[in-house]
Amino acid sequence: MRISALTTLYALEQRSGRDSRKLDLIEAALSLALGEKRVAESAGRLVRNVLNDARRIADRSEQNGRESASKRPLPDAIHRRTTQVDDQGTATVDLVSYETPESHVVAEETLRELTTYAATVGAHGTTCLLGLLRDQTAAQTAAAAHVSIATVERAWKGIRAHTRFLLTPVPA
Repeated sequence: MRISALTTLYALEQRSGRDSRKLDLIEAALSLALGEKRVAESAGRLVRNVLNDARRIADRSEQNGRESASKRPLPDAIHRRTTQVDDQGTATVDLVSYETPESHVVAEETLRELTTYAATVGAHGTTCLLGLLRDQTAAQTAAAAHVSIATVERAWKGIRAHTRFLLTPVPA
């Protein structure tokens, strides 16, 4: 019976084409069907049971992934989350993925402030800011600015401190 169920699942896998979700479900079902504790009255019932279990496992995994991701900051600064709490106290986390003119203005203003600050560091300040923004190493930035690595690191330290100052919310 188990051999018949596995044969049926392999045939489903061959017919499923390139649908990756379906292929993943069938792969999980095959793993479940191989378990020695799995029993059923017929091969058809075993196939149905392992496919249903595989679907539930995949759905639960996706839900857990979404819940876990909603608790971490997004790597992309353009995207952000908003959290709303309804009358019953249930929190709903929504992904905001649109850009607003205001967000562009804030970004431009922040860059303008950083550029102004970098100019006060010295003639090399603007080059050091660009190196920091371009994720260059201190050595690469030092070569471009014609200064020592220690000078670049001091400039970066000041720029980072000024950035923290700019981005720290003002207490109400």
